[in-house]
This record gives sequence, structure tokens and C-alpha cells, in this order.
Amino acid sequence: MRSVRIDPTISASGTAMMGSTTRSSRLTLGEAAARLALGSNVPFAEGSDVFLTSLNGVDVLDGDDWKDEFARCEEMMSSGAGAQLFKASFESVPNTERLTDWVATKWAPAVLRTYDIAGIRVGARPVFATKVGENTVEITWQKLVDFQSFTVGKLTIEISNDSIVAKRGPGDAAAGYGSISLKPLAGEDVLVRRLADAATQAIEKGLAVKPAATKKPKPEPKKVVAAAPVATTVASSGNVAQAPATAVKEPSLAESGPRTAGARRSSERARGKRRKSPPKAPVAPEESSDAFQ
Repeated sequence: MRSVRIDPTISASGTAMMGSTTRSSRLTLGEAAARLALGSNVPFAEGSDVFLTSLNGVDVLDGDDWKDEFARCEEMMSSGAGAQLFKASFESVPNTERLTDWVATKWAPAVLRTYDIAGIRVGARPVFATKVGENTVEITWQKLVDFQSFTVGKLTIEISNDSIVAKRGPGDAAAGYGSISLKPLAGEDVLVRRLADAATQAIEKGLAVKPAATKKPKPEPKKVVAAAPVATTVASSGNVAQAPATAVKEPSLAESGPRTAGARRSSERARGKRRKSPPKAPVAPEESSDAFQ
């Protein structure tokens, strides 16, 4: 377990890691903490939150490997992909405003009324969806405290000319929820799964165009080269006497019968206990000594 993967905690991969039974070895975690404390090749800003996972592997990471892993994670956080939970790509979106209206007025209310979302009774839950701007939809999580509702987080769905992107956003800063939650919001996984279905429905309804599948080049057929015939030359050291030709004896008629050819010759056999005796010769009548008159 010496291989290492570092992801932002609020990313889709970080959320999946936190929800699964992944582990972080103490040796790798201690080395990462030492590098953070010493500041050696660590591009993170102060207050960054990352998730370290130990994977199968026997190779020990050197300084360059740690630097590359830290840089990859920092690039995700700086580009905004750290809080990205879902992305679906299209070939094109003919009308982004129309697709945004469908997500805000048709898809989101139907999902929020499902049992998986409406059955949340404790803590924060997604309450409503609103259209913000021409191409943005926000789903708001609220929590009831002393009969007052507070916005604790949001799910922002951005629709562009070729994709749908969902990101986790902060809540009400005045109520103390100004930072993005490091843990998944209640029912967030349900909305992310339903977004995948929404992308498919948008293609079926004509609101988006399915991306063209990339055709893989066909492998060239292997050419079979026929082996050249090998010529064998036999050299004689002298004159070789040839053996005299022997006459071939032709088989006789008895030898070339069906029995020699492999066929079974039918023969009369006795069957049962009674055997057939050969026919008796006729007996001539005896001459009488008395003359017949």
C-alpha cells in the first residue's frame, strides 16, 4: 500500500473516497504531513483540505512523485474542478436557455418530490430549485433551526453550449455557512445520479445533441509471407549400382476374392441345437425272388 492518490475533499472523487471503505496508511500519511510542515514542493494554499488515499503498490514515492501528485491536486482546486460533482458532454446544445428552463421547471421539481429526497426528515435537505441567470440553476439546501430556515449549501447546475456541469456551492455566510461543505449534502448523491438520466432525456427530447462516437482505426491485416521452397541437392560420390527390377506377382483369383478385399463372405451356419443333416441318397427297391405273375 505504498502508492498514493491525493484529491480535493469536495471533489467527486474525494466524496466517493470518503463514502467508501478506503484506507490511508500511517507511513504515507506521516510523510505527507512532514512535507506539508516543511513546505517542500507543496503548492497548496493555507487552509486547503485534501484527501489522501493509499493504493496497492510497492514502489516508494520520491520527491518528484510527491511534487507531481500535489501539483495535480492543486490544479483541480484552482480550475474549479475540485467542487465539481458531475459533468456530461454533448456535441452541441441548440438552445441553452430552453434546456435551462427544462431543468429548472420540469426535471428538478420532479426529483425533489421523489421519496429519496422528500423522505429526509432530519437535518438539511434540498427544498427548491431556482433559475439564476440564463444558463444556471441552483438547488438550495435548507435547515430548520428554532423554526427558522437557514441555507446551508447549494448545488449549482451550469449549462453551456456543449456540457452540463454540477458543482457544490456555499450557503448563507451570515448564518455561518459561507464555506463549501467538505461532506456530501443530504440527498446530493441522488441528484447527481438523476443528472445522468437528465442528460440522456435531454438528448431524447432534442434539447441536446449526442456526441459523435470516435471511431477507432481498424488494425491492418497481417500479411502472410509464404516460405520459399527449399531445394535439396543430393550429390553422389560415385556410380551407384541399381538393383534389378523384380517382377510383381499378380494375385490369383482366389486371393483376390471378397475376403481379401475386406468383405465378409456369407456362409451357411447351423443355428440352434438341431443341425441340418445332408440329404440322403434315394434307396433302390430290393428285387424279390418270387416271380410275379
